[in-house]
Amino acid sequence: MTYRSSPRIGLVTGETAPNLTEDGQALQTELGNRGFSAESVLWTDSTVEWDSFDVVLVRSCWEYHSQLDAFQNWLDRIENVDVVLLNSADTIRWNHHKFYLRDLEQRGVSILPTTWVERSTEIDLRTVLEYDDWREVVVKPAVGTSSSGVWRTSHDEARKHQQRFEDIISSNDVLIQQFAPEIEDGERSLVFFEGSFSHATRQLPAADDFRAHPNYGGSSEPYEPPREIVEQAAAVLEAAGKELGTSPIDFTYARVDGIERGDEFLLMELELIEPYLNLDAGEDAVAVFTDAIEAGVARHATAPAENHRSSPRTDD
Repeated sequence: MTYRSSPRIGLVTGETAPNLTEDGQALQTELGNRGFSAESVLWTDSTVEWDSFDVVLVRSCWEYHSQLDAFQNWLDRIENVDVVLLNSADTIRWNHHKFYLRDLEQRGVSILPTTWVERSTEIDLRTVLEYDDWREVVVKPAVGTSSSGVWRTSHDEARKHQQRFEDIISSNDVLIQQFAPEIEDGERSLVFFEGSFSHATRQLPAADDFRAHPNYGGSSEPYEPPREIVEQAAAVLEAAGKELGTSPIDFTYARVDGIERGDEFLLMELELIEPYLNLDAGEDAVAVFTDAIEAGVARHATAPAENHRSSPRTDD
């Protein structure tokens, strides 16, 4: 693949956040300082000529789950033009559906105890709690972002919530996860660039909620994770790389979200599509992120054309 003397980079946004965030603006400035031409671009804009870009970096397409077929078609379109997509289309396809957590668990990653419910399954919510001996659970649609459609119930309230549950599984795969009280102490978010740890934050839920997301009153603060927590989060990326037949270095960015239970890190989400990266929380994080983008561009520039897409998954 051949690039212009000033490679053009599309920073992909979505309809709910069409303009670059503060992080995005800082990244755009740093890319410009290094000779790149970077601009925001809506993935839903049908007038965009995607082959006019050298690199397309997915950043804030937070509503893609509500237009999933269109988003999948967009990925197909990007793959069929001579442009580098970061992270890769194979990575995004795998990561958009939360059953990827089951794949990671099978590769030895510790996750919250989970029951996986496929769409249209006839199942009684309270029976699930009784079978697993869970008092409280969180119900999550398998495709969604920003805690959308996530809710909490208990053994005593499950019967009352059965219709709500049936409404969801009529059109969605669903995860039922044992509620983790540790969330009150904050969800840990560890950010990696090319598989190397950069920085972390602690996401705290509002006093009257359990969702550690700003849409529901959550807040964020800097966090210095212990070495063993960083190592366990890095192991999540190693497992993801094996699942996808690639290496963590090919994840230009990643955010590993979880809770601490003693010395153990329990994975809640692996964000490889459009996570907010809290670049202001990490020393030189904007520069390090830009380094990762440059390295990704360089790898694709030197790789044979047939290797531009991710390799198939392996079973090792």
